[in-house]
Amino acid sequence: MTRWMIMAGLVVLNAVLGVGVYQHVMERPVQAQQGGIGGPRGDLAAVAGVSNGQSVIYMLDVTSGVLVAQRIDVANSRIETVGRRNVAQDLARVGP
Repeated sequence: MTRWMIMAGLVVLNAVLGVGVYQHVMERPVQAQQGGIGGPRGDLAAVAGVSNGQSVIYMLDVTSGVLVAQRIDVANSRIETVGRRNVAQDLARVGP
């Protein structure tokens, strides 16, 4: 009786391991996932702060130089964009 239980346990274990290997082999590579609908995503730098008593997240897209400020409205469970600025154009105007 115990021999059959051990054999059945080994068969179930092999089946589970086989399914895991099959799923791993069928995964898409990371390079294929990065493309997405809007193209590859850029690198972001984000800083959280407080402005006028409200929480604000400042996100800078390093590749394009676009700075976006988003306010977190806790009462309404929303995140709304406060402003958008192209920092690369500002730096070009200031120049060395």
